[in-house]
Amino acid sequence: MNYLIASLLILAVGPILHHGLKNWTGIITAIGAFVMVSLGGLVLFDVLPQVVTLGGLPAILFVLLGLFGPTLSEKLFKRHSAFAHNLTVALGVFGLLLHAVTDGSALFMAANEQGPLLLAFGIILHRMPAGLAVWWLLRPAYGRLIAVGVLGLMMAATLIGYKLGPELLHHMTATHIVYLQSFVTGSILHVLWHRPHERHSHDHDHHHGGLPAINSAHWIGGGLGLLFLVLLMVAHPDHGHSGASDHLHGEEQHQGH
Repeated sequence: MNYLIASLLILAVGPILHHGLKNWTGIITAIGAFVMVSLGGLVLFDVLPQVVTLGGLPAILFVLLGLFGPTLSEKLFKRHSAFAHNLTVALGVFGLLLHAVTDGSALFMAANEQGPLLLAFGIILHRMPAGLAVWWLLRPAYGRLIAVGVLGLMMAATLIGYKLGPELLHHMTATHIVYLQSFVTGSILHVLWHRPHERHSHDHDHHHGGLPAINSAHWIGGGLGLLFLVLLMVAHPDHGHSGASDHLHGEEQHQGH
């Protein structure tokens, strides 16, 4: 239960940091770079290999569709570009909610089956950039209420996953669910890369003849994000769902005998 409480509280790091440091532009910029590198790295090196392993080549195609589909739709349907942006953000949020459900299931296994401490620590720690990303992406564009609501949904999804435990993970590995996870994985990467909430400010910079500069705050935040990612992977390379998936495969083999 302590693992569960910690996993819920760490989602509050984003709002607390943003509120406490909102007047420090350089630090907020560094936090944005940290989110891009750390969450983007987790998606690429943790979530993506899992969906490809479970779904094969079709899963890769769904990832590419989620990554490049929004940009293509914007070019084809320029009148509905705002709708495409909002839909992509919604899909990215949905992907984070799915991820939160599997986090809860893996935490249940770590808490109730005497799993290694580093397993639970890895699951809890890698939720911090997810919570930061929600606040960083949604707060400027959609307001505080929406951002808080999504964080609340992530907490609820974690509780659902924890309550249902390993049974839920069996359903999460079903083929159609894997393809859905692949698509929203691509959507998350698209949102992180294009950062729709910053587009207006970038357009404002271009209108005045300037380009958004990559300053030292970006480098510091990106470096810290990379360090966070490396430490997390080194501490437990099979953290989170990989360990849960191994458990499920082992259980299926045991039932087969």
